[in-house]
Amino acid sequence: MDIRTFDLRVCGGVLVFYIVNRCLLIPNSDGHLGWFLSCYANDLFAGGAICAWADYLLRWGRLAPLRSVKHAVPLLLACGLVWEVLAPLWKAGAVFDPWDFVAYQAGGLLYLTARERACR
Repeated sequence: MDIRTFDLRVCGGVLVFYIVNRCLLIPNSDGHLGWFLSCYANDLFAGGAICAWADYLLRWGRLAPLRSVKHAVPLLLACGLVWEVLAPLWKAGAVFDPWDFVAYQAGGLLYLTARERACR
């Protein structure tokens, strides 16, 4: 599969998951699954979507793509700092959760692993 196509499919899939998760899964889940879906699932998939979108834009601009974890980690840390540290300063209801940083990084690692397998 072409990497650009893969990146767009990842972004689209994450968007669909987000909508389904917010509208159907979270309201109808309880216990540990409900907790995971409401607290970390979107952050996990967001890490993959951020990497996919950044990779797509870098390739579209004919720049070096995200090639490894050493490229994805700083990008996801920067995004995490904005959402987890700066957002609570201006958005009511936003909270700092250090485990979200782990979820973003795990999502990025899942993206890199899936891309490696799908785009050989």
